Amino acid sequence: MKQDSTTFRPADLATAPAGPAPTEPQRLLPARVAERVRRGDPLRDVLEFMVAELKWHFPAYAWAGVYLTQGEVLELGPFRGPESPHHRIRIGVEGICGWVAQHAVPQVIPDVNADPRYLSCSASIRSEIVVPIVHEGRVWGVIDIDSETPAAFTQRDLDVLVELALVVAPSFAPASADAAGRA
Repeated sequence: MKQDSTTFRPADLATAPAGPAPTEPQRLLPARVAERVRRGDPLRDVLEFMVAELKWHFPAYAWAGVYLTQGEVLELGPFRGPESPHHRIRIGVEGICGWVAQHAVPQVIPDVNADPRYLSCSASIRSEIVVPIVHEGRVWGVIDIDSETPAAFTQRDLDVLVELALVVAPSFAPASADAAGRA
């Protein structure tokens, strides 16, 4: 059952509980993505690689993807997992992704059914984590991860995703804005 908005506090969801240390592949993933950015790979290729590796190296992730800011909406970019029914999400109006894009604050949702902002993608999804991709004060998109496990996300997940967002963010610089739209 959804909580009513008077008791719901998104600020409480900007952190995650402690969890296990990252595995070696999880720990190295931001450096591997950074190498692709440094060598000038196209943004779409970098994002494709990132979501594929997230899905592969984090077994609890049922879906891993990126939504890209296009005006007042988020457009679905590269993803791994089942097809999403949500290809466009209105920023600040729809879903946890839309909220994160508006507020630039990560959200770790242990129970999607208890969050009134949740935009259902699948009845099997139980938890979600969304991290903004911010560069030069602008939210260029969000990294969105879903899990079929309740309370699946820990500080390890949040740390890795925040680092990945920081690594890919410069690729969205104004000179890359057109490329981001085509990602």
